[in-house]
Amino acid sequence: MPKLGFHMAIFYYSDFSRVHSSSNFGDDINPFLLEKLLTPSLIVRDDVCVMGIGTLINDENINALRRFARKLIFSSGVGYGSFTSELDASWDVICVRGPKTAETLGLEPEKAVCDGAVLLSNYFDVIPDSKRQTSVIFIPHIKTHWAAGEELRKVAKRVGMTYLPPDLPANDFINRVANAKLVVTEAMHGAILADTMRVPWIPVGLHEHNRFKWADWMSSIGVDYHCNSISPSIWNSPKDTFRKFAKLPLQKIKVKLLSQCLSDVIVKKTASLSSDELLENRKRQLLDKVDYMNSTYGSA
Repeated sequence: MPKLGFHMAIFYYSDFSRVHSSSNFGDDINPFLLEKLLTPSLIVRDDVCVMGIGTLINDENINALRRFARKLIFSSGVGYGSFTSELDASWDVICVRGPKTAETLGLEPEKAVCDGAVLLSNYFDVIPDSKRQTSVIFIPHIKTHWAAGEELRKVAKRVGMTYLPPDLPANDFINRVANAKLVVTEAMHGAILADTMRVPWIPVGLHEHNRFKWADWMSSIGVDYHCNSISPSIWNSPKDTFRKFAKLPLQKIKVKLLSQCLSDVIVKKTASLSSDELLENRKRQLLDKVDYMNSTYGSA
């Protein structure tokens, strides 16, 4: 279950690193970005809590915040766990990730803005395509990275792609995506970051893909839902020497087939990118919501 960040009234999966001994860019966005957006007087309040960026809206997390007098939802989404709760008057839904989340919560369409991570481009330079230093980046879902990262790194190298795991420090991850000409990603926040940094992206699914949350966010930026399944599924080699060599012939075949599949995605699939106008509109809407939170809840 997500925990409150230390001395912060921001609710996100801050326990990820401790529980999994691994960081994850999609969760690390919260302290990295929201500390820049929210006024310090709001962050230190102990009676108000902001549910932040991520797929956080579910019964378990709603119940976890009962002790706060006021709970704010800022660009969060539905997608993991059940949601049967009714939000009482102590909740202020500032905005949610997209129209599918708004529909699930029974909100008016105007509450569906976008994932707050699109505001990252306000703090990092958007690099012109002619100056980007990396051709194609492949970003796995964090769970896929754990299960198959060693082999996927080989696959990416085989087809001339740069393998970028989502457990890198936020600054490094952002700068490397910003310097890419194309991002092929299984991690949704890899696509969100690419889009806001104006890097074309192609969504893929290997081990992990949550259709609801992807469709929710894509709808918010005017992109029709789509995902390219890549196969075959591949796993890191067994540590046991006997099993490793016994599986080696099959593993080599899988690496070859998956490499061809990924190569075909790059060659045959059209990359997505939201319009400049729509993205800027979504960012303005989010910043208006931030101003509202700071002015309304920024002092006791």
